[in-house]
Amino acid sequence: MEEKESEQRRDPVARFWLSLLRGALILGLLFYLLYHLTNGFSAEMKTQTVKLTAEEQLLSTIGTVVRAELPVSASRSGVVSYHIADGEKVKANAKVAMVYSGYADSDTVARIAELDRSIELLEAAGIDGDTHVSDAADAEREIASRLLTLSEQIGRGDFSGAGEGADSLLSTFVRRDTILSGSGDSTRATLSALRAERESLAASLTGGSTAVRASRAGYFYSYADGGETVFNYDSVESLTPAEYRAGLSAMQSASAGTVGKIVLYPRWYLLCPVAEEEAKTLKAGSTYTLYFAGGSERLSMTLSAKNEGDGEVLLVFSTLEMPEDFDFDRTQKVSIVTETISGYKLPASALRIVDGNVGVYIRSGNTVKFRLVEVFYESGAYVFVRTDTAGQTLYANDADATNDIYCKGLSLYDNVIVSGAKELSPDRIVN
Repeated sequence: MEEKESEQRRDPVARFWLSLLRGALILGLLFYLLYHLTNGFSAEMKTQTVKLTAEEQLLSTIGTVVRAELPVSASRSGVVSYHIADGEKVKANAKVAMVYSGYADSDTVARIAELDRSIELLEAAGIDGDTHVSDAADAEREIASRLLTLSEQIGRGDFSGAGEGADSLLSTFVRRDTILSGSGDSTRATLSALRAERESLAASLTGGSTAVRASRAGYFYSYADGGETVFNYDSVESLTPAEYRAGLSAMQSASAGTVGKIVLYPRWYLLCPVAEEEAKTLKAGSTYTLYFAGGSERLSMTLSAKNEGDGEVLLVFSTLEMPEDFDFDRTQKVSIVTETISGYKLPASALRIVDGNVGVYIRSGNTVKFRLVEVFYESGAYVFVRTDTAGQTLYANDADATNDIYCKGLSLYDNVIVSGAKELSPDRIVN
């Protein structure tokens, strides 16, 4: 009797612990289900939003600049004072510099150069002779014409020509304003004063001076490196890789007395040697973008010739562009944009094969889906896929129609699963 009562007293305690255990199991089961239903494992699953990406493929090499160049030499040595800025267009016989031998104060030389510039400007204005009111009307028409020409030159990037035109325009303004204001005598007196100051300063310099003039019309540059005549400008498009290498070996430094050079024509060439395999996709006659100075300067250039020899290819690019302040160093690093890839860029590790079809898993809310992709370019750890991949039905060729599933192609802004996808399998696809 007592033993039966003892068992009854223990039953509520046992039932309590049993109920508590059952409750814990139910809560654990609910937690487990909720954990999965709310993507509780999403910390292991990282995604990448699909975006349209354009990426330039670069071919890096060394380029050698070739232009139609004539060295400019001085008949004596000494301090050189340049009268023309680099890249400025000059006429034949134009004074480009002065060379002062003996002692020459740098400030005095610089001042003489300024005076020469001002004197040339006023002389070009034609105020030394007689002027009439009718000349002002002619000057006005000339100003309108020069402004139009100047605008066209700037519009097509001919800054060297624009610089020369700006000087001519300024001279014409001076001529017109002098005539209309009746200040011809005053302007002529200014010109005389400038000439007198120049003569006085020149007389203060010890030794002699020599004017350096351009032998031909063209674009003046105040430096030379000795490579001006190494490559024949007229036949550069037929240059072979072997001839190019020989030319580089023959290149020497500029001779003594060379104070600059004249570039005869705006068209210039860039010679780029590359391996035959690297040049396969490049086509003669096509236009390519080239990066200079570590990518800070870019130009569009035409591939004028593609000359092969001994497993090497010499790419001959050309252009009429002469940007202001462009670095025309003879040899420099250059990157050629061989092609631009545009599409969806994805990690190669995200690709999966389901029923023989290449695709990726994406996360759409709380659902994992499979999307088809078409890879058209591989770049190391990444691939580019097309933006218009068509959808299709998977498992359509087996006997079981119940497992057929239609999958679309990858779309913009889809969230591709890039890690954690190893645990996914086709039977977990939900559409």
